[in-house]
Amino acid sequence: MSEPTDYWLTRRLPRPVTPFPQETEKSYLRRLGEANGVVPGRALAQSSWLESRQDYIDRLSLASGQSRKSLVQAIPYLGQQPKMFHPSRPDFFPGVPCRLCVARRAGTYNRVHQVTAWRSRFHHQVCLRHRLWIGEPAGHYQIQADLTALPDVLQAQRRHHRLLHKYGPVVLTTCYERGAKLWHDLAGRSFRHEDTARRVQGLPPLRHGSNRDHRRLIAHYPETVTITALYASPHWRSLALAQGHGFGEFIDEFNNRLQVELVPRFDGGMWFVHALRDAADGIERSLAAYAQRRATQRD
Repeated sequence: MSEPTDYWLTRRLPRPVTPFPQETEKSYLRRLGEANGVVPGRALAQSSWLESRQDYIDRLSLASGQSRKSLVQAIPYLGQQPKMFHPSRPDFFPGVPCRLCVARRAGTYNRVHQVTAWRSRFHHQVCLRHRLWIGEPAGHYQIQADLTALPDVLQAQRRHHRLLHKYGPVVLTTCYERGAKLWHDLAGRSFRHEDTARRVQGLPPLRHGSNRDHRRLIAHYPETVTITALYASPHWRSLALAQGHGFGEFIDEFNNRLQVELVPRFDGGMWFVHALRDAADGIERSLAAYAQRRATQRD
């Protein structure tokens, strides 16, 4: 006697769930299941005794109440194996989007089961619509600090967007990484900036994570963008690698833009010179390596 057949037919779930822009597939399926009290894998499974003519995306469209087009546009790599990189932006990784953007689109947000979406690790640090910090470290909704009292941080994100449009994600990602490290090292070497303390004091107390580290990261953001803009310029980057008068021009420009004050130390001056040149050299090597990889892929 044969065993009874265990089967499921795809059907529309009673509570439709709209995907968040650039949401990961795992995040969307979890939210769809939570809203309807089911395991999404079972809701989308094909019948074990009937051959379905629908593919995975069509079944998800039927169950979720969303059109196939809207699902494909909102969820990268839908129905494919998990990827580490976004199809069009290598600087994109799964992260936590702005909690108020989630609430606006989904009606609420959940501090335990968060929405996870593809977002830039480097270029989307602030939600300008809601004036919230969404940059690193962004592992929890409760550390998205309110930046209403810090207009210079908001302006830095607007400038960051303009630089991204001008130079593209490849150049700006490299320059931002190097710029953030350079400013962090400068702060550790007693390079002082009067605005840093003001910004730290202007941030509200955080309810999760490390207050000190997170606040200082936010406070350094305008200077990081300024350094990024300087190194993203081919003209100034070439002078940073030049000898003699050209490099002197770069140092003057750096000091004029950053308005830093060096507390004298036995190696402060020489370290400063080497740090500026090493940052430009690292950017050039990273860009050359990327161009070589692209050429190899085309061949």
